[in-house]
Amino acid sequence: MATTTDRPDAPLPRRRLTASEVRDYLLAHPGFLTKNADVLEHLNLPGRPDADGVKVVDFQRAQVERLRTDNARLRHFQSEVITAARANVSAQAVVHEAILLLLEAPSFEHLIHVITQELAGAIGIDVAALGIESQEVMVERPAMQNLHLLEPGTIDAFMGLGRNISLLAETPGDPRIFGPAAELVQSQALVRLDLGPNMPMGLLALGSRDATKYEAGQGSELLGFLALAVERLIQLWLRQDH
Repeated sequence: MATTTDRPDAPLPRRRLTASEVRDYLLAHPGFLTKNADVLEHLNLPGRPDADGVKVVDFQRAQVERLRTDNARLRHFQSEVITAARANVSAQAVVHEAILLLLEAPSFEHLIHVITQELAGAIGIDVAALGIESQEVMVERPAMQNLHLLEPGTIDAFMGLGRNISLLAETPGDPRIFGPAAELVQSQALVRLDLGPNMPMGLLALGSRDATKYEAGQGSELLGFLALAVERLIQLWLRQDH
């Protein structure tokens, strides 16, 4: 009668590795535990080298060092999160204060003055400008500083069709948008403004001499909220004037 082991399709019994074979493998592959550090968590850790000077691999020390590294990495990550959170809270406070400043404007003319003259200082940048596309190409610049009339299509040319916010790092300012202050600008944020039905397109332009103050990939929620406040307040005053 044929036994199980006589059948050619019977699985071969699994042989246990000996301690000597495991040792020989680890010696032949010194990087194994470095690449598979999680194995250390499941080992009974040996002590330090004994008094006889026998060289023993100190798994305990390796695991402690790994935990220290992980802990340091975690502390660094937590520190970055806390720093980012504090910066976000600070930025929110600055934007809220700036919006309150806009809300306090007693007239449309004063609102434009606040946007073009006081907003930059309130949010810690170098220049804030307001652009309005107009069919009338003016030879002379408007009397109010940082308020500029733009040829139709200028905003799309700068921002691209369909884009409402554009953040540009290491980009010098254009005099058509920033006027004489353009030479200060090294990074800029451009936000399209909807000034209401039958009104021309508007542009809020913020410029900084810091070349990385505004750059692609930054969060733009607060900037969008500020621009929305500017947009709605201009719409409100224009409706009142009519």
